[in-house]
Order: sequence, then C-alpha cells, then structure tokens
Amino acid sequence: IGPRTVAHLQPDLLAHLRRSAPAGESPVLPDEDNDTFDLVGMLFDELVKDVRPSSPASTLLTKLQVPLLRVALSDKRFFNDSHHPARQMLNAVAETGAYWLGDDDADGALVSKMQGLVDRTLRDFDGDMSLFESLLKDLSSHLQTIARKAEVAERRHVEAARGKERLAQARDRAADAVKEITEGSELPVFTRTLLNQAWTDVMALTSLRHGEESPAWTQQLETAKKLVNLAKPGAAAAAETEAPALQKEVADSLRQVGYHEAESDAIAKRLIAPTTEAAVDDAASRTELLMRMKSASRLGTTEKPAKPKPEQLTPEVLARVAQIKTLAFGTWFEFVTNAQGDRVRRRLSWYSPVSGTAMFVNHRGQKIGDQSIEHLAIQMANGQARLVEEEAKVSLLDRAWGAVMKTLAGFGGSKPKEAVA
Repeated sequence: IGPRTVAHLQPDLLAHLRRSAPAGESPVLPDEDNDTFDLVGMLFDELVKDVRPSSPASTLLTKLQVPLLRVALSDKRFFNDSHHPARQMLNAVAETGAYWLGDDDADGALVSKMQGLVDRTLRDFDGDMSLFESLLKDLSSHLQTIARKAEVAERRHVEAARGKERLAQARDRAADAVKEITEGSELPVFTRTLLNQAWTDVMALTSLRHGEESPAWTQQLETAKKLVNLAKPGAAAAAETEAPALQKEVADSLRQVGYHEAESDAIAKRLIAPTTEAAVDDAASRTELLMRMKSASRLGTTEKPAKPKPEQLTPEVLARVAQIKTLAFGTWFEFVTNAQGDRVRRRLSWYSPVSGTAMFVNHRGQKIGDQSIEHLAIQMANGQARLVEEEAKVSLLDRAWGAVMKTLAGFGGSKPKEAVA
C-alpha cells in the first residue's frame, strides 16, 4: 500500500463525519476546506512534474501531501506567505529532489537524510510550525556540506580540462616544430613515425614543464635534427663517441612519455645505430617496434566531440553560438532528456575557446560529459536545451503555485492573480 495522499484523505474525512453525524444528516466540508484540498492537490501535482516518477524524490513528495494539507487547513498563510516555515521546507524538499536527486546514481546519504526528514514530519508534526524550521535547518546544513564537496569536485574537473587544453596546444606547437625540421626530407617510416608521434609528445611535455625558450626544448630540437640527418640516405652513422649519449637521451626521453625501458632502448638503437650487432640481435624487430610506436597511447590524447554538419549551422544556431561564448562559467542549462519531456539541469562548468568544447557537471560537481558549443547551440535552437539563469531565481514551489493560479484563472476566464512573494 502506497503512502496516503490528499486524494485519500478527503473521502476518509467525509466518511468519518458521516459516522459521527446525527441520523438523517449528510455532512459536508466547508467550501474553504474543499478549496484547500483542491489547492494542495494541484500544488503537489505541479511539483512532481519536476521529478522523475520512479525517483526517491517522487515518493518523498507523495508522503508529504497529508502533513502539508494539515498545515494548509490550519494556517491559510501557507498559500500566500513564501516565508512560511512549512512552505520553505516543502520547497527545499522539492528542489533537492528535482536537482540533487535527479540522476540515476543519486547520493545515498542524501536520500537517507531526506527520508529521515519526511519521516519526522509524518511522525512529529502536531501543529507546531517550528518543527519545519528545525527540519529545514538540518537539511540546509547537510546540503551546504555536499555543495562544498561539489565545488571541490568541479574545480578538479575544470583544472583537468584546462590541463588537457594546455597539453593540446603544446602538442600543436611541438608538431609544428617537428614538421619544420622534417619537411622536404625523405625519411624512413620508422624515423618519421618516431618524430611525428613519440618525439612530438616528448617536446610537448618539455614545453609544458619548462617552456619553449628553455635549454631542454632547444636540446630536443637539436636531437630531432640529428635523427633526421642520421636517417638520410648515405649519411654516416653516429660517431662511436656520440652514439651512446644520443641513444641514452632518446631512450630516457621516450620513458618520460610512457615507453617501457626495453622498448625505448630498442627504438633508440634502431634509430641511432641501426647496423650495430646490438640492434640486429634485439628481440623486437623493426616492424614490431614500428607497430608499437603507432599503437602507443599518445600523451594526453582525448576524443573530441564531433562537429555538426555545415547545413546545421543556421543563422539562429550561429547566433546561439555567439551567445554561449558570452556566458559565464557556472551558468545552468536545462536539457530535455527524452520524448516524454523529462528535464535535467546541468551546469556549464567550462568551455575551451580553442577547441570549442563545453564541459557540463551535475549538482554534485560530477562531470556529465563534453560537447561542442555548436551542438549545444543546435539543442538550444531546437528547444532541447535552454538557459535557466533567470528562472532559477524563482523557487520551484513558487513556480508551481504560479502554474496553479494560471490554471484556476483559465477555468474562471480571468487573468491569473500574482502569487504573493
């Protein structure tokens, strides 16, 4: 049996009155109380639209219907006073349920806290409104704690994203430097693959750590030039006095970007002393080493969100792109998640002006995913995403109450009254 709701309570109350009424009399509820039943029912109907039907939040809101009806029946200020303790507590439960418990992986500790709060309301409310003040204070304290944790988690994601962005830029500069050195040279596939992939990563890492004016960057440029010269047809092998140091430098550098000791040594030998007995007798053949270099994980490589087709970039979409680029980090968006119109809020935590990638997190600071600014603009143009920065200033309960008033005004054929703030 599910929790009792307003729909259960009204007929139960009438049945109780009939049992205690004198014979022949048919008791009725006062019109004011009937209106209160209807208003509370409509209010909760609006509130549950912002939570998933099968979520813990939906169950919690259903459980609160009866105690909040008791509040509304005994104190009509509930409808008009936005500072009413019970109203504030109900809004806190609704917003926490809609935003903090809106994901499939809802925070178990928060669910437990919310369940305890609702259970206390059901068990302890005896008409004293101070109970709601106490419950709200308890919930607010818990939410402040997890909000601080969310801020820390979000900062970590942003710092990681910025680090990847810096690495991508460093790799681009390193690739340009290597291209300048190798351009116009007929190089063996082995040497070209090493320079375009592994050595580019080596130089990108040096750029991040020391900068491109550093001796280390200059030294690696010189090493790249030496490798190019050694690979040219007819070039003499490195002098015996120079080869060991050059091999060690290359091998040590490759280990910094993830190569194992044995394969980094083997690659260095193949590059610098390809005719030596050590290289010939190495267990890894030239082909095997080449395949390892081609399949090795690149430093900081991430999959970039797909770009939309040119025909999707309509004037409206391009206007949205320009709008997004003016938004402050931390702006909230609301996304439609399915054909049923379910919505979820996500925070624009960061976006890259270089790659055009936007990163979103949920209320707990957990990264939800990346997408291109163009795709976000397309969603906005199609009504699948919208800004909520202005709407967020109005509480969920006030919006629900405003919807109730609008519905009632539609029934009466008059303009809706403004809900009292």
